[in-house]
Amino acid sequence: MTSPRIAIVTDSTADIPSNEAAKPGIKVVPALITIDGESFLDGENFDRAEFYHRLPEYKSPPTTASPPPALFTDAYTSLFNEGFDKIISIHVSGKLSAIYNMACQSAQAFNDRVSVFDSGQLSLGIGFQVMEAAAAARAGADLTTILDKLSKAKQQSRVIAMVNKLDYLRRSGRVHWLTAGIGAWLHVKMVVGLTDGMVHRIRAVRTRNRALGEIHELVKDWGSLRRLGVMHTGIPDEASQFARMLEPLCENSPIIIEATTVIGTHVGEGSIGIAALTA
Repeated sequence: MTSPRIAIVTDSTADIPSNEAAKPGIKVVPALITIDGESFLDGENFDRAEFYHRLPEYKSPPTTASPPPALFTDAYTSLFNEGFDKIISIHVSGKLSAIYNMACQSAQAFNDRVSVFDSGQLSLGIGFQVMEAAAAARAGADLTTILDKLSKAKQQSRVIAMVNKLDYLRRSGRVHWLTAGIGAWLHVKMVVGLTDGMVHRIRAVRTRNRALGEIHELVKDWGSLRRLGVMHTGIPDEASQFARMLEPLCENSPIIIEATTVIGTHVGEGSIGIAALTA
């Protein structure tokens, strides 16, 4: 009996590299971003580097929105029309975004043919889970096996970041510990991480170099790494330099990603993050 063909859907906040997104059996549903009253599809309508260059100049702070269920329905229908039998839809933490709920709403129309998975992560913390699931699907693994691999990858996922400008994160309203006493934090670099799908403060330092040094030490504490990525918001040279510093910690070369504009809207230009899967 032939194993069912399984496809993978994710959203643009996963930051999967373009060569991965282009592989058969993967679809990326774009989130929405509004800039000075004009709406765009994340990752499709404009250049990320230009966005970060212009971010401080926009008349009003950009805003983001989840893709409507119709975009998920289109993605699922397209894959079924291509001959896939099942779909696993992997998304940003449901505690940080409504994207997971939008996918769940759409999936209801397809009964058990679509399984929606909350990665508990963001950016490459999702992306690495997507890449693991897609590789297993291409190898012919069944639904139960892939979901088991996903659950393990979720437990092995780590994300840590230096937020360059906390006023962006405060405006997002998604980080409750920033809603009070923001004045005390505005002139520091904050090192943050994800626990149980929520952003938490690790420590505040005065300089970028100190913040990046703290991240380096914390990543070393993760032990041996299978996958490693550096995400940045408009600072490619600094990200490349940091990736070279971290390279000895991982069995595979780090990948470098200019973070989705949806995330950049909330952390501002000049931020840098690390995502990994532990061995």
